[in-house]
Amino acid sequence: MSDPQSDKPATLGVVIVDHGSRRAQSNESLEEVARLFAARFADRCPIVEPAHMELAMPDIAAAYGACVERGAGHIVVLPFFLSHGKHFMRDIPSLTSQAAVDFPGTTYQIAEPLGIDDLILDLLKKRLDADDQPVLTSGEADPRLKDTPATDKRIQCNTCPFELDKDTAAVTIKPGSGVVAGGVRH
Repeated sequence: MSDPQSDKPATLGVVIVDHGSRRAQSNESLEEVARLFAARFADRCPIVEPAHMELAMPDIAAAYGACVERGAGHIVVLPFFLSHGKHFMRDIPSLTSQAAVDFPGTTYQIAEPLGIDDLILDLLKKRLDADDQPVLTSGEADPRLKDTPATDKRIQCNTCPFELDKDTAAVTIKPGSGVVAGGVRH
């Protein structure tokens, strides 16, 4: 990608974006991914910033701005997502477009999500072969659950605006979620 003001290539900035979490440890994982990516590909990607789509900072606007402040003229957003869900199709393009407006003269692209790839398959196989997680007996408490009994029913996160009826598999919008469907606010 060339600098729109000249014939020389624009300095590349990379924003690696995940969903974001209320858990600091999850957000710190993305910061580590960005740091490792920057170190491994420093010759091609001199500017790399982490971003969270929501729930944590830096958000996409802050990361885009940090790239520009560090000299980037062209920003590539790398979604740390597996598929073409609503965040990839709607939220990330919208948030990136809003961020870019504040930096006239910059250009940006949004790369494909991680998707189905031989490298993902290799990573799944690596996890399968790993012997670093406990083997649990049916009904035994998983240590990750801490004080939550293993048999407590939990089918989704509490921040999702949708509900899944376990018996009918019907998905409905939670009352009070703020989601608008069919012209009706829920």
